[in-house]
Amino acid sequence: MPEIITDGTGKGYRAQVGSDQRLHVWAKSSSNQHIASEENEQAFQVIGTATLSSGSVTVLHIKNTDVSKLLVVNYIRHQIVTASGGTSFPNDDNYLSIGLNRTYASGGSSVTAANVYGNSGNISQTICYDSNPTLTGTVREIDRWYTKAAGDMNVFDKEGSIILPPNGTLELSYVGDKTSGTVYSRVSFHFEEVGT
Repeated sequence: MPEIITDGTGKGYRAQVGSDQRLHVWAKSSSNQHIASEENEQAFQVIGTATLSSGSVTVLHIKNTDVSKLLVVNYIRHQIVTASGGTSFPNDDNYLSIGLNRTYASGGSSVTAANVYGNSGNISQTICYDSNPTLTGTVREIDRWYTKAAGDMNVFDKEGSIILPPNGTLELSYVGDKTSGTVYSRVSFHFEEVGT
């Protein structure tokens, strides 16, 4: 028969100890994004598109406008379709660049991040632009992925390794020599209180 122990404060909280001398507990294991969505309705996705042209094209720019929460990136999806011109994939000249720190200046199109918790009224505290906005400052590139083939959907599990503090920015850019086509990028992210 399992033993029952109490917390000793007189509040009546109890725990069970089994014959294996272990405290019996119940735990649920989920990704941070799942927990942020289920418990706080604070998980979002935003999609950006841009027309390909030779050089560098910003597909998506995201700014964390929350004053007290971290924006934590979980996944990034990247896809190039109907590309033409330039060098055939794959090659060293065509890739998706991920960078930090530049700020929005002008142009592009405003896009809205969607809450992935059904019927949630919580709004993402971000400002996002796609369609090649003009950015200022110096980008700090943190990663790049080379395009394998037109139409390939490349999914990158960042597992929360990209974190934007309040006012931090992230950009996804196509760099290459294609002269036409469309590039799509999607970022999945959630918000966490600083220090959690």
